[in-house]
Amino acid sequence: MKVLKAIGKFFGGLFILFAITAFLVASLGSYGVKNVNLIEEKFSSLEDLPADNPITERINQEINDFTYYGGMMKIIAFVFFIVGVLLFIWCSGWLTGLRNASLISFIGILFSYFYYKFAIIGAINSFLPPEFIEFFGDWINVTLNQVINLILTLGVIFLILTIALYILTHRIKLSKKVLKK
Repeated sequence: MKVLKAIGKFFGGLFILFAITAFLVASLGSYGVKNVNLIEEKFSSLEDLPADNPITERINQEINDFTYYGGMMKIIAFVFFIVGVLLFIWCSGWLTGLRNASLISFIGILFSYFYYKFAIIGAINSFLPPEFIEFFGDWINVTLNQVINLILTLGVIFLILTIALYILTHRIKLSKKVLKK
């Protein structure tokens, strides 16, 4: 039975981390689509583009497609998160399972913060040509800042939840010890 519980906790953590990753990627895309007006302002400053450009129509079609698939990706991430939490609850009990799920979520969010804050920005600055960064820089910065704010919000929520659940489980254990004496 211990092996099944260990396997359940492993897959619960895996599902939760996958859900967080999928949710953040979908949010990055959603924020990118919402901030596409920053790129449109740059394109409108170019004088050589005709008003009914087929490239602009294609970009609008891709944005509409991504909006649909990004929403579906968030729903799938939510389902994986719920399944992961339920696996933790099934393998560890209510409070311990919720605490472990919250702790895994916080750790995943913490790594996501470092990834989005330093790795993505570093990769953009080192791999892309300066002309590209100059043209798309505002859009990239605004979009990444919105995702980082989402990550910080989720991190604070999961940290508070983890601490509260730890205190609650510790108090329940203490009260059980007092009752046994």
